[in-house]
Amino acid sequence: MRKALTGLGTLTGPYGEITELPTFTCGHCQNVRRVQPFCDPADLGGLCKICMTVVCEQCVGGGCDPFEKKLERQEARGRSRRWMEGVA
Repeated sequence: MRKALTGLGTLTGPYGEITELPTFTCGHCQNVRRVQPFCDPADLGGLCKICMTVVCEQCVGGGCDPFEKKLERQEARGRSRRWMEGVA
């Protein structure tokens, strides 16, 4: 996995010990997963060929549904509900 696709998670233990782990965020569900540096995206779950983001095992094969599109649908639903409540 390329360095640009990874993040860095910091875990702090109960006695102050700090552990840093390489991570990635799924482009469809926003789950944060631990990864090995420079591994193949297929080992993590896969690469969505439509939105070109790395996805986790749970989202592979479920079609392309990026997190931003989910937020847009929720916002549109909220706007339509507010509009309908104002009309009634």
